[in-house]
Amino acid sequence: MDMHWLSNEAQQIHSLFSSLFFSLVLTLLLLGVVLGYFKMSMASVPDFLSLVGRAVIAAFLLVAFPEIMNTLAQITDQLSQEVGKLNNLSLVVSRLGEKIGDLSFSWVSVKDSVLLIVSYVSFFIVYMSVYLANALFIFTWLLLYIFSPLLIAAFVLPATSKATLVLFQSMIEVCLWKITWSVLAALLWSFALSQINKPEYGIDFTSAILINFMLAFSVVVTPLVVRGLMFAGVSSVSASLGGAILGVAALTPTSMASSVKNNVKRPLNYFKDEPTKDNRSNQKGRGNRDTRQSEVQKNPGNTED
Repeated sequence: MDMHWLSNEAQQIHSLFSSLFFSLVLTLLLLGVVLGYFKMSMASVPDFLSLVGRAVIAAFLLVAFPEIMNTLAQITDQLSQEVGKLNNLSLVVSRLGEKIGDLSFSWVSVKDSVLLIVSYVSFFIVYMSVYLANALFIFTWLLLYIFSPLLIAAFVLPATSKATLVLFQSMIEVCLWKITWSVLAALLWSFALSQINKPEYGIDFTSAILINFMLAFSVVVTPLVVRGLMFAGVSSVSASLGGAILGVAALTPTSMASSVKNNVKRPLNYFKDEPTKDNRSNQKGRGNRDTRQSEVQKNPGNTED
């Protein structure tokens, strides 16, 4: 992605950080030597050459960073455009017409019609998220570009080198956002055109509807899906989406009405505190004292002075 569209102020900030790069690298290099001197054992030499090598690699990364960004952006744009052709509105509408023409008066067709309505309504609702995904991509790409000199300089010290790793990791993750969004959107609208409702496949209709909702939700939270795919695995993404769908289902009017109905059916003394063991013993002791006092009042002569 060409960053020349940035404002002069943003370009000045990036130039300022770039000019501070070598000063920061020298400072980190001297700091690493000092820290290594205090950590080394007797009759040993500070590991100065490895720090110099890391500084050379950092300088190389700084020079090559714009080309690396442009290469990743070009690959991302090409892949997203190829996959994005499947989300062309004219193609989506034409496939919808073909599916409607194949419907007949049968129970399978009724389920196909419901799934078709749910899939296409979800697709057109979440289609606006393409602008959100593009905005998030540009925003994150902008921050990575501006702060890249500082993050690359951190590679000099092993203790701070993770910042450089996170920089390139974030670039790859952001590039996958656009591709993953295109894939999920294509799966969403084309899911209604599948043969999932045929009895020979043994897939429940409710499960098909829930899969559709999971696809629609995953389109909206594409960055979370990409992070899960990169660091937690596909099973973690599926579990998170399933938990989110169940959480939303728990807030439906039907479930809330049933909860209120159950609370109304409870007796009035349901929320009263039950007497604990200590309270029962206190009440029993108080009853014994009251009985003894009444006996003393009836037979005052039996009491001892």
